[in-house]
Amino acid sequence: MAPPHKVQILEQTRVSPPLNSVPDASITLTYFDILWLQLNPVQVLFFYDHPLPTTQFRQTILPNLKNSLSLSLQLFYPLAGNLTLSQQTGNHEISYINGDSVSLIIAESDSDFYRLTANHARDVTEFHTLLPPLRSPSDAGKNPVLALQVTLFPDAGFSIGMSIHHTAADGSSITHFRKSWASICRSGGDLSVITSPPIIDRTVAKRFEQIQRNYFIEMEKINVKDRVKEFEVKKTDDQEVVRATFVLARSDIERLRQWVLARVEKPYRYSSFVLTYAYVWVCLVKLRKVVGERKVHVAFAVDCRARLDPPIPSAYFGNCVIGFFAELKASELGGENGLVVGSEAIRKAIQGMNEDVLKDAELCIPKLLSLSGELVLSVAGSPRFRAYDTDFGWGGPKKIEVISIEGTGAMSLAETRDEEGGVEVGLALPKHEHVDFASIFEEGLRVFK
Repeated sequence: MAPPHKVQILEQTRVSPPLNSVPDASITLTYFDILWLQLNPVQVLFFYDHPLPTTQFRQTILPNLKNSLSLSLQLFYPLAGNLTLSQQTGNHEISYINGDSVSLIIAESDSDFYRLTANHARDVTEFHTLLPPLRSPSDAGKNPVLALQVTLFPDAGFSIGMSIHHTAADGSSITHFRKSWASICRSGGDLSVITSPPIIDRTVAKRFEQIQRNYFIEMEKINVKDRVKEFEVKKTDDQEVVRATFVLARSDIERLRQWVLARVEKPYRYSSFVLTYAYVWVCLVKLRKVVGERKVHVAFAVDCRARLDPPIPSAYFGNCVIGFFAELKASELGGENGLVVGSEAIRKAIQGMNEDVLKDAELCIPKLLSLSGELVLSVAGSPRFRAYDTDFGWGGPKKIEVISIEGTGAMSLAETRDEEGGVEVGLALPKHEHVDFASIFEEGLRVFK
């Protein structure tokens, strides 16, 4: 295990929208929201290379961060609310009452900032103290949907940690909030910089009530809590798990693309997402030595906003994603043409989604939970979110880590920071597997040269 390091809490506070700036609201969850009720929070860390001593940081950076957060919550007020049960309907909703707030922890760490922001393997436990708990003892009787922590590494940089209940927002909406907060902070508190404010009105997504009813029928057939626990990554107390970042440069992705195009009957446009996903899928099957007729799976969430008829506005705030799956025999994926068949399987799943994005939508989570015990590679994040463009006024992040992939076995995806067209892949693996995976990953790229 990694050597212990200290995180000292300097301040625990709460940040709310400006008083009386937002009316009380009860936001009924749609089908797209309730899909995530039973799943664990999304946890993300953004590291910023901005060397300041503690006193200067607290006097110059922190006040602007707090003020801009308050102004951002005026627009994105559901994030200051709580997940609760409606007394009128008995259904889940997000309730916002004037004065509701978000927990914000200010801390200081003695860890090595530059080691934490590197790509090499680091013990996952080193990151846990940089994340806020989503619920604290002071939240008795409440279920907050967002918590934040800013941790200073004196004279090196700082991190912004976010824990968010997926029921409140999908990746597109979380990105919208984060970049709006950054823009307001960068402008010194000018709300007019937000040219595309969030659309909170859930009525635009309420036309799928029959799918929602069918979903509840399907969920009643399974023991949800037990199945969720089965699906979580199991690790023993003495098992050291590390997280590392694997980079596919633009030239690497282009070589993968040309390799696939040379071996398919009908050429398609294979996106960086498809090629990266397929390549990591192949590497993981080789790592786990899965062979023969056994099925291996991928699962990914797709933004439905533009794919619905009529479409939902891109600024819609909440969830509007649905899960899609692809599967192959291990022998197919682990063979000489594994990258080709993997890319085709993912491409066809996406093509099917474009044809009918809500086909069997009510089976999305039941299908995922039914795969517990199987080899399933899912994905968190996307290069299209442009996470490295999140600039609060001191430049984009030095590094981004999706911490919640530890519990799901997913990989995280983001664009590369310093090169247009590259992709960063984040993985959390047992230490002994990491060494083997790194070897398989690098050796595979040499094959495609």
